[in-house]
Amino acid sequence: MSAITRNVDIVMLMSSELNESILEAALEGFQIQLATVQSQIAFVKAQLGGTKPSMPTGKRTRMVSEEGRRRMAEAQKRRWAKVHAAKGK
Repeated sequence: MSAITRNVDIVMLMSSELNESILEAALEGFQIQLATVQSQIAFVKAQLGGTKPSMPTGKRTRMVSEEGRRRMAEAQKRRWAKVHAAKGK
């Protein structure tokens, strides 16, 4: 075997080892990404399944007293009375 052939064989061997290490690193990175995506999918499925959300939604029910409801009803009646009176003229 000539020196050139030996050098080519060594370079081929090194490049295959380099490719293998790159592929192994890529595989490890993709496995980490897969685990992240799988956990996100599980979270979305849990939300679709009707489980309680882990964070509050921020929506609060408005509490209005009887007196407040009465005043709102009276105000609404006055507004509609104005509308009906304007149509009658």
